[in-house]
Amino acid sequence: MNEQLDALLALPIFRNISKDGLQTMMDCFCAEFISVKEGEPITMTQNHALFLIEGTVPGLKKGTFSPAPKKENPYVALEDSQLFILDSHMLLYPCYGCCFFHAQLLQNMREDGVDLNAFENA
Repeated sequence: MNEQLDALLALPIFRNISKDGLQTMMDCFCAEFISVKEGEPITMTQNHALFLIEGTVPGLKKGTFSPAPKKENPYVALEDSQLFILDSHMLLYPCYGCCFFHAQLLQNMREDGVDLNAFENA
């Protein structure tokens, strides 16, 4: 998992967030890394945000968060791919503690032009 965390930390959207902060964020957001094989459909049963780390999946852009597809219209990996997934509600709404790293990630997303409203109905 350290390699996966390092891969995330190298991306601009995670700028100014420490490795410990990212690990804590993963725990808070119920986040996980998943691998999908070429041709495999990607569907989520709950509201999730997806982040493409490696590979090619139409509908996902490397280095930014995207809402998960609807079950009836899944994304399909064009090649073996690595994804980072997390609960979109937890992403959008900081807890009462509003940790620095969470506030920093939301600021980075806004600065990078991520449409946070797109996650509301995902």
